[in-house]
Amino acid sequence: QLSDNACALLIESRAASSSLLHEQLAQIMNSLAAFPVEKQVDFTEDPQENAKLWAIRKDTFPAVGAVRKTGTTVIIEDVTFPVEQLAIGVNRLIELFDKHHYDEAILFGHALEGNLHFVFTQGFNSSEEVNRYQAFMDDVAQLVAVEFGGSLKAEHGTGRNMAPFVELEWGSDAYQLMWQLKRLLDPNGILNPDVVLSEDPQIHLKHLKPLPAADEIVDKCIECGFCEPVCPSKGLTLSPRQRIVIWRDIQARKRAGIDTSELEAAYQYQGIDTCAATGLCAQRCPVGINTGELVKKLRSEHATHTGTADWLGSHFASTLQGARFTLHVANGARMLLGAPRLSKLSASLTRLSKGRVPQWNSAMPQPEKAIRFSPSVSDARPRVVYLAACVSRVM
Repeated sequence: QLSDNACALLIESRAASSSLLHEQLAQIMNSLAAFPVEKQVDFTEDPQENAKLWAIRKDTFPAVGAVRKTGTTVIIEDVTFPVEQLAIGVNRLIELFDKHHYDEAILFGHALEGNLHFVFTQGFNSSEEVNRYQAFMDDVAQLVAVEFGGSLKAEHGTGRNMAPFVELEWGSDAYQLMWQLKRLLDPNGILNPDVVLSEDPQIHLKHLKPLPAADEIVDKCIECGFCEPVCPSKGLTLSPRQRIVIWRDIQARKRAGIDTSELEAAYQYQGIDTCAATGLCAQRCPVGINTGELVKKLRSEHATHTGTADWLGSHFASTLQGARFTLHVANGARMLLGAPRLSKLSASLTRLSKGRVPQWNSAMPQPEKAIRFSPSVSDARPRVVYLAACVSRVM
């Protein structure tokens, strides 16, 4: 229902007092009065409504990642136009999207600074795709740096993608001064080579990272890393993003006929055995990927003793009791034999049973008593439902 030239503004205002806040809102509305408003969402002080509005803004980037064609990469860049020419710059960028057939591209940014992020999807699997990318980046650099006198990098750091265009933006004199400083401080060229300054005008077209198809569960991953802070095994082995990256690499090598046995052997522990499969990563993932689902799928492909697993699932109360009993026995053996002797005996049993009997060590936890439910109480306190994991019900 919006016109082709419509744009959306998300405006947040803060103040020390309610009266000052409403005065600011009135000033904002007065400044917008001269412009035709196609659709208006009123200001609100409701935190939940504010969160919804911000969610719309923040989800624009992953929305592109979610609809991209499998095997393509999500590219995000940020440039700056002079604020007074921002609207013209936006329209000119959209014209470049149309010219180079980036039909899924989106633009968002920070209007007060003239800063624009543009996001598009790009394949690097053919010379035609790489040539299209090169032509687009050449046009963007010419438009932003030369025609508008803007900046090819706004709030984000620079990198290989813009290294060939530094001289175009800053001019030859400033560019040579940058190189003099670089060579003075880094005569051997070992500090971030080709990242900020490069003598290779094609550096942004080399070492291009593909996102090959690996499994439909994770193919939408854009490798942003938002999942990493909540992963239980991050720092022990791999994060969800790293699990996906390596599994993609394994699948790409297989398709190329490369032997992946060594890589898969390492991935068994690093990627599969140490994943907690909690699904916490899905809560942070912009496109809702649960890497644990991939891991459980890979585990199931090599699963044995499915009858035993089915019995355990159908008799879970007995399973928990048995696990607690085993910990009681282990703790009793420690008290009777002493930790050093039990450790040696346990190691021998594990070796003789070929791993069927687990090895005891001094970090073995104490058994936990079964969950005790408190009698219900009627009062004004808020109610909490605590769903205890099976681990915390046993040890």
